[in-house]
Amino acid sequence: MILATVSSDPAFHRDARAALDGRFRFEEMWDLGYEEAARLHGVKSDEKCLTIVDFSASSRALPLVRTLSGRAQITAIAVNAGDSRDELLLLMQAGVRDVLPHFTSSDLLRAASVALTALGSAGEILADLYAFIPAKPGCGATTVATYAAGLASRMSEDPTLLLDFDLRLGVTTFLLKAESTRSIMDALQQVERLDRDMWSSLVSQKNNLHLLGSGAADYSQSFPVENFRELLDFAVRQYSVVAVDLPGSMEEYECDVLMRAKRILLVCTPDISALHMARRKAQWFSERRLTEKVSVALNCVDRRSALSVKDIEQIIQLPVRYQLPAGAKDIAKAVQNGEILGPDCPLGQQLALIADEMVPAKPVVKRPSPVRRFAEYFSVGPARAGRGA
Repeated sequence: MILATVSSDPAFHRDARAALDGRFRFEEMWDLGYEEAARLHGVKSDEKCLTIVDFSASSRALPLVRTLSGRAQITAIAVNAGDSRDELLLLMQAGVRDVLPHFTSSDLLRAASVALTALGSAGEILADLYAFIPAKPGCGATTVATYAAGLASRMSEDPTLLLDFDLRLGVTTFLLKAESTRSIMDALQQVERLDRDMWSSLVSQKNNLHLLGSGAADYSQSFPVENFRELLDFAVRQYSVVAVDLPGSMEEYECDVLMRAKRILLVCTPDISALHMARRKAQWFSERRLTEKVSVALNCVDRRSALSVKDIEQIIQLPVRYQLPAGAKDIAKAVQNGEILGPDCPLGQQLALIADEMVPAKPVVKRPSPVRRFAEYFSVGPARAGRGA
C-alpha cells in the first residue's frame, strides 16, 4: 500500500502522515508537490494507493484528481475542499467521493478508513500495460511492438490488445495487412461514447491479437491528453495485456502512458545518434524514477559492430536486456503475407522472449470477450424469448 500526499505545503505532508502513520500499514510514503504528481500515473495495476490531495490550490488540485479518475488501484481524498455546492459537484464529476472541508486528524482518519475499505474491495483486475518507445524514429520500435504483441497473443488464452499511439507515422496496420475503415483516430474522437458495441466496430483482429491501429495520416489533427487517458482506461478494463506503440516524441500523452506502464521497452540501434537519444531518454526515466521499469532492446545487432554491448550500456546508462538480430528478409516475408513474425527465425526467437514476459504467469479471472461476435447481435435471450420478442 502506498500513501501519497499532494501539496505545496510541507506542513500538510507532515500532518497527514502523523494522522495516518501507525494506524494503517503503508509500504511506501510519497510527499509530492503538484508538479510531481504525475508519478501517481506510475502506480501499477496490482498496487493500491491512498492519495490525500490538498485543495488549498484548487486550480492545480482539480486537474490532478481528474487524471486519477477511473484508476481502480487509486483512491483520493480531497482536503480543504467542498465549501460550495458547485465545487462538490465538480469533485463528484472528477470521481472524488471523500471530501473534507477542513483538515483535522480525526476526520482524515475516518475518511481514510472508509476509502481503504472500498479500495480493498474493489477487486477490479486491470491489464498489464507495456509501452514500446524508440530511442529515435527508425529504430524499429513499431516492428518490435507489433510482433511481440502478436506472439504474446498466441501464448495467452485471452486476447492481447495493441494500440498504435503513433498518430502521424503509425504503420501497425500495414505490417499486419489489417486495413480497416476505423482507426485509433476514430476511437479518440468518440472516446466518451465507448462501449462494447462501439469497440467491436473499431478494432481489427488477427486471431487472438486485437488491434486499434493507425489510419490515414492527418498531420493537422491532435487530441487532448484526456482523450488518450480515457481510451487507455477503457482498454485496460477489457484485456489482460495491452501493448502501446509510442512515436517517441515525448508528448504529454506519451509521458502519461510511460508513467502508467508496467514495463517500458526502449528500442535502440547501435548507431551513435540513436545511442545519444537513448541516453537522453534514460535520463528522463531516471528523473521520474521509472528506471526499474525500463528494458533496453538493442535492435539490428551486428557482431561486427565497433561497440560492444558493455560499451553501449555505458553510453545509455541502462542495461541491455534483449539483443535483436537484423531480420529484414523475415520481416518482408511476414509483411507480404500480413502475418505475425513467428519464432522460427532468429529475430522471432528473440521477440518471443519479450512476448513470454508479457503474458501473465498465472491465469487471471476469465474476462468476457471485449469484441462481440457477429452472431451475438442476433441471438435471442431467454427474457426476450419469453415475451415473444
